[in-house]
Parts: sequence; C-alpha cells; structure tokens
Amino acid sequence: MSLALLPLLNAELIDRIHAYIPADADEVEWETLYGWTTIYQTKHYITYGGGPEGGYVYFFRERQAGWYKWSRDWFQEPRYELITSGQVAIRHSEDEDEKIAILPPDWEERGYGEHDDIMIMDSYFMEQEAEIPYTYGG
Repeated sequence: MSLALLPLLNAELIDRIHAYIPADADEVEWETLYGWTTIYQTKHYITYGGGPEGGYVYFFRERQAGWYKWSRDWFQEPRYELITSGQVAIRHSEDEDEKIAILPPDWEERGYGEHDDIMIMDSYFMEQEAEIPYTYGG
C-alpha cells in the first residue's frame, strides 16, 4: 500500500502514516530489492524509486554503526533514520525477486530462515562486504 501513495505524498509522511497502522505481530514486511546505488562512497540498497527513492544502508565509519532507513527526493540530500530494533535480512527465492526486511529481535525463535533462504546482514558481514571494491551499482 505504501508504494501506491508515493506519487501523492512524500516518503516521510507515508512512513508516519504506516507507523499508525497496526501490524500483524507475526508478519514481516518483505520489500522488493531493486538494486543499489552509491551515495557518499557507501552502498545504499534501493526498495523504491522513480522520483523519491530510498531503502536501507549500513554505516560503520561515517555515522553510528548500524542499519538505517534512507530516503531522498529530487535535488535533496538523503535523510537517514537509525533502525534501533531487529535484524536486516535478504530473502532469496527461485520464483520471486530478492526481498529485504527487518526481522524482529526474536527472529530465530519465530523460525525465520527455517523454510526460507535468508541471509542475515549482520555487522560482521556488512563490514567485510565494504572492503570488497565494486564498480557497478545495481
């Protein structure tokens, strides 16, 4: 539903509306991963674009270490919001696009990853990935 509102409202307002909608405690919102872009020499994962764009980014040098949600609009600097709870993961499946989500803190007890091919994007993995040079963004 959030994507349908993008042409009408800015991303920050959509996030605020989304915060008031009660979520199913057992359901994780997997977002399609459309690729990535480099901003300030840091890999930013894209979950929406075409005007306002945004997604997720991992910082460990430039800011307080951790995952952030990011967004930016035309001719604007990116805005960042630290993710304070949960674990970022990417899900791979043969019959669908790659997905990214924030798993709840108790994701292991809930059984996430038992039947899905998910990759936990923890700090060790992300800091190792940052050391690998890349030249093409998404």
